[in-house]
Amino acid sequence: MVMAGCATVPTGDRPQVVDMPLASAHSEIAFTMTTGYRQSLVCSKEPSCPEQSDKVAAMRFARQVERVTGALQKGARHLYPDLARRAPGLVDSRFDVFIVENDELGSASSANGRIALNGAFAALRPYDELLAFVIAREMGHVIARHPEENSAASIATSAILSVVIPGSSLLKTAISATGSEIAARSKEEVQVLEADAIALSLLKAAGFRLRDVALSLRIASAWPDAGRWSKNFRESSDNLLAELRRTEFAVAAATGEPAAGRGN
Repeated sequence: MVMAGCATVPTGDRPQVVDMPLASAHSEIAFTMTTGYRQSLVCSKEPSCPEQSDKVAAMRFARQVERVTGALQKGARHLYPDLARRAPGLVDSRFDVFIVENDELGSASSANGRIALNGAFAALRPYDELLAFVIAREMGHVIARHPEENSAASIATSAILSVVIPGSSLLKTAISATGSEIAARSKEEVQVLEADAIALSLLKAAGFRLRDVALSLRIASAWPDAGRWSKNFRESSDNLLAELRRTEFAVAAATGEPAAGRGN
């Protein structure tokens, strides 16, 4: 009866079970949304806020995020005229990108198109191409409906346990959490590939050259490790570099010119 609100939708060649009304977070990063602009208003009254130079950097990063997001949004609408159908959770078919106060690198997305970027990115002063790659990956998760898929998997696990384990609610909660974690990890690699494929298309549609994005990823290789997010980001970087090499080899084969070096 709980599953009555779920539906199976295709993502590429892979069917998904999604729960239509839900809009939960794609990852465990909390959505305590604070943009750079809002932060500046708070800091005018808080002596514990960052120094002026840090506030200027935060404002600069917020403007950069706004500019890059605008380009990707236009690319998404051009690439997916049916965006409202593909991602019905989006509000007015728009992505809403926020900056979250957090000292570790990370990003997260929800089914309603809200994308959180950790403020730690500002200190690294990323190039537009690199920032676009980070945001496009999260847009890819939203368009592929991964947040809804993960939520539906959690609900399905809880529903089954309610039937087969009618005992302690504490026991069911513990088992449900473990089962949901296993299910999420088993889908994670596939979801990364799906989101990356969409992200590459979004970058191209927004006017970003994959070669420029690949060059910016060299800098990202020296970023501090942020656990699970860093692992997935490195996988996405490898996927983009592999796609760039395939494209260059295809062009070389068609023109008779030698392909460029690996990722150069």
